[in-house]
Amino acid sequence: MLKILGPVLIVVSSLLSFAGAEELQLDARTLFDRGTNHQLRLNDNGSAIELNRGVLIEDDGPAAGYSYQPNEERLGESIAIRKQLLVADPRAARATLLVGGSGSFSFGVNGEAQTLKDLGKVGNYWQAFELPETTLREGSNDFQLSGKGMIWIARDDEYPAGSRERTRHPNRSAKSRDAGQTWNDKQLGTKDSLDGEYYVRLRLDQHSPQGTLTSHVIDLANLMNQPIGAAARSLRNVKITVAGKNSSATKLVVQYRTSPSPLSSAASWSFWNDLPSSGEFAAPTGRYLQLRAALSTSDPLDSPQLQAIVVQAEIERGDNGLDSWKIVDFNNPPLVRTSLSFEYEPFDHPTLRQIREQYRLDDVVRGAKSELELVSRLAVWSSQQFRHGGHLKTLYPAWNALEILRPHDDGTPVGGFCQQFNLVFLQACESFGIPGRAVSIGPGEQKFAARGGHEVVELWSHEHRKWMYVDGNMAWYAVDRATQVPLSLLELHDRQLDALAGREYPAIEIVTLAKQDRAWTSLTDWPPFVELRMIPRSNFLAVRAPLPLSQGMRGWSWTGHHVWHEARSPAPAIYSQRVTRRGDWEWTLDHVQLWLEVTDTPGTLNVFADTVTPGLKQLERQRDDGEWSVCDSQFEWQLQPGRNRLAVRVRNELGRGGEPAVVEVSR
Repeated sequence: MLKILGPVLIVVSSLLSFAGAEELQLDARTLFDRGTNHQLRLNDNGSAIELNRGVLIEDDGPAAGYSYQPNEERLGESIAIRKQLLVADPRAARATLLVGGSGSFSFGVNGEAQTLKDLGKVGNYWQAFELPETTLREGSNDFQLSGKGMIWIARDDEYPAGSRERTRHPNRSAKSRDAGQTWNDKQLGTKDSLDGEYYVRLRLDQHSPQGTLTSHVIDLANLMNQPIGAAARSLRNVKITVAGKNSSATKLVVQYRTSPSPLSSAASWSFWNDLPSSGEFAAPTGRYLQLRAALSTSDPLDSPQLQAIVVQAEIERGDNGLDSWKIVDFNNPPLVRTSLSFEYEPFDHPTLRQIREQYRLDDVVRGAKSELELVSRLAVWSSQQFRHGGHLKTLYPAWNALEILRPHDDGTPVGGFCQQFNLVFLQACESFGIPGRAVSIGPGEQKFAARGGHEVVELWSHEHRKWMYVDGNMAWYAVDRATQVPLSLLELHDRQLDALAGREYPAIEIVTLAKQDRAWTSLTDWPPFVELRMIPRSNFLAVRAPLPLSQGMRGWSWTGHHVWHEARSPAPAIYSQRVTRRGDWEWTLDHVQLWLEVTDTPGTLNVFADTVTPGLKQLERQRDDGEWSVCDSQFEWQLQPGRNRLAVRVRNELGRGGEPAVVEVSR
């Protein structure tokens, strides 16, 4: 029985049938894994999609990190600090106060003295304290800290480097030199000379107020997901049935849009329409459908749940001899899209060209017979450009290989540790059209031989259609022993957790490209892969901000990181952007997904080519064994009696392309 809560909300206790229609059933996990989302998660047993759990309240994040300028506050005797944090809704299952620094503190919360339980360290540089949630109130909350210890300050003049939106501190920190009798919000620090925000954050165990899910594209005329969709002379009586749970405090609203093209960039997509209360609509603008679910709550301890969606449609098919065609080959993996708004370095950036020419990188890679051999040679080259140490005691170089390698006054390069080695490596790879990203790794809360952290790079492997970890500092990478395929950071993360827990895991091999001072011995030693933190952009040359402050010099306190989070290795409480969907971490690039549909014209297929390719220059197709030629993202494929083969690939601005999507049919 349908229960209508609002004009476009459908909540059902069971999935309904629709007589005479084809049906596609999508459970919560399928919707979550194949779609993209904002502020949503799968619940603990994977049976429903709900609002994210865990809200971080902070205002120091943009300028949190290692500073070359004074940024400490020392408590003691009559010196106390005050921090104000804005809480939209104080209702929470648990509240945790996070203090960046160390010491023995006494607390006051909203004017009342509080004894807070010390929960230990978070991320090595923070202390966590259990805070009775009943002490919080809506709006501004006042936290006072006294005692003995040190707390860091996010300097106001360093905010612009860490955020595009939060470029000034909001002025919610103050200091008292007379045990709280008077306060000054502009004279912080040991010399009363700083302005900024104390490292004090609040984490509430509560649901986010709202979130959205956008489904993958669905072919209404091919709900069974056959390799080639039948011709659809008409589509009618489309019905969307939504299964979920709601309460008086929550809302689950579903919308739809349709198009004659499945391409995300197509201008033919309709506006988003509210789903009628019946769940039915009669005349879609095309055979392709996308759904969007908006979840919201007015009670942070309650969340709506989306359990499943059933799509049904009555289809009148055309007869174009589809049954007489035999699919011989179908190498056409779907695109995996990320929910992150990742920004890639433009391959035509002049600095990339200068790096490649100035350091004669074409000579470095000359004779490389594969993409992996090419990046391996670049990893060896980058690992040998300078010694560890550099000039990091006095300055931190810009995220630019030319500035890192530029000689300092004493003739040696500025760069000095893994961050600079791997950034030089990343931009060297980008100069050849290979996209990558910067990731910092660490042991998290796992106690084992690998302490500290490491700054590394992941590259997109066109050959293997996956992300792979190649280290431009240590000049090594890991492969699966059985397949010899390079492994990604997330794959190494999974295997390291199994190794630390004493469980069996697929064996790996380390490919050492050049001799280094330190050897990789096992997955229970260095380097650590438990905690993974990604910077959601690689365009460090095109845009200087935002970036973490002196990444890797002391902790990783910047809240711009996207951090991998799962039950057996939860992301630390100091981070707000937690990644739980694997596709949001390991999305696909530089290959084509083909959509094929039969037309009413005998022997003719309609082909759509979809791709996510940074710096895309062109699509190319090959018919049978002919020459490659430039093609549009939509074209017709005329079939002839006998063998018919179609391959489509991409080329980026530097001429690099992925493995082609291939379809071969015979008739």
